[in-house]
Amino acid sequence: MSSSPPSSDGTEIIVASSESRLRVKFEAIELRVIAGPDSGLETSLGLPTVCVGSALDNDIVLSDRAVSRRHAEIRMTPNGLMLRDLNSTNGTFINDVRITEAYIPPNAECRFGYSRLLIRQHIEERKVAVSHQDRLGELVGASERMRELYGMIQAVAVTPTTVHLHGESGSGKELVARTLHALSGRTGPLVVFDASVTDPEMVRNDLFGHIKGAFTGATGSREGAFRQAHTGTLFIDEIGELPLDLQPRLLRVLETREVMPIGSDKPTRVDVRVITATHRDLTAMIRSGTFRTDLFYRLSVVPIDLPALREIREDIPMIVRHLYQQLRLNCQISAAAMVALQNYSWPGNVRELRNVLERAAVMCGEREIRPEDLRLPRESTSQAVPYVPAPALAPAPAPTSAATPLPPQAEPISVPPSSNAADTRSHLKEMERQMIMVAMKRNQNNKTAAARELGIPLSTLKRRLKDYQLDE
Repeated sequence: MSSSPPSSDGTEIIVASSESRLRVKFEAIELRVIAGPDSGLETSLGLPTVCVGSALDNDIVLSDRAVSRRHAEIRMTPNGLMLRDLNSTNGTFINDVRITEAYIPPNAECRFGYSRLLIRQHIEERKVAVSHQDRLGELVGASERMRELYGMIQAVAVTPTTVHLHGESGSGKELVARTLHALSGRTGPLVVFDASVTDPEMVRNDLFGHIKGAFTGATGSREGAFRQAHTGTLFIDEIGELPLDLQPRLLRVLETREVMPIGSDKPTRVDVRVITATHRDLTAMIRSGTFRTDLFYRLSVVPIDLPALREIREDIPMIVRHLYQQLRLNCQISAAAMVALQNYSWPGNVRELRNVLERAAVMCGEREIRPEDLRLPRESTSQAVPYVPAPALAPAPAPTSAATPLPPQAEPISVPPSSNAADTRSHLKEMERQMIMVAMKRNQNNKTAAARELGIPLSTLKRRLKDYQLDE
């Protein structure tokens, strides 16, 4: 049995391999109405902040006529539950003492209007059997690490808790976010915000939006990512790149679930499930002072680590097949090439694998793909080991020719039945054309550099440029 260390709010993830069970523990706020019009109402919410009031957009809606529309909020902190009055008409009380903001003592009664509630913080546990399936949503793989990941996703997807994904670049963090959203049951959209590519001056605008006239050139209003994701999921990728001065604003939105657009003096309520991701070491960033501790713990209510591709080598044949199906390619790959793929270190993970396969398919056409066609660094493949199929898959029949059909099935991957050979060749040519255009642009039209990047002779590149009328 293995366990991850609990976070400041008590999150603990335990994998019990002997029982093939996955248990996820996280802190939740439990409320029970013991007196008033809603007496008997009980609920448990795995949210960092819970709002109480008579308006329908509160987490706890009370029918008590003496309760304000937005009456109070309860917030989890490392020191316990904090109760804060939200300028209610009739006040908020702990043990009949009116408060503006105070910690809730154990076994204390809280009063809103005529309603009395017992509010406590407790550990909620969800159990899910480690999956035996070889895919979940857009994720593919039958290794133990991948099946544990599927179980973790299934355990937390239906909860409203904030999830933080940590993994190397190209390891599939956005795929996990999409799968979490798809299984969440949330009716709104999945909105992706990449903090690493957004202009730092515009990050606040992109996240929180603005109103008309908020600044020069603001001829109209803009919703921003949070409001676009209302009733859905907001995936903030590369959260480690978020400017330090904007981190307190994000923390406040996570705690209050209210967004203040630029130029507005009125907050907007949002119902958003937040998923964040990064390849950076946030703990090291906290030590260096470039990432806030309180934001880190608020984001990491449920942390999920994604395996690097080199850690799930047995899944590579299945992933290769999946990628070729996505790319609509009718290809064969030799056994030696598959061994090379399984023994390469893949610093760029699945994203790099996709690029390598796409390039090899374009350059080989209908010919089988051999190790040299992959253009992998030789030093990374020198310690090759025999190819072993993923344990969950039946072994393929012995090959009848030098070309081994792409595992895990005994026949080559084909394009959809509606496509013919001419369609396939046309598709390959268009892919090749696009790859050459991108490589030329990335290398400022330097043909030698572009040919080196594509892994083809300079003479071949010049001929392709002429064929596709791309030569200046």
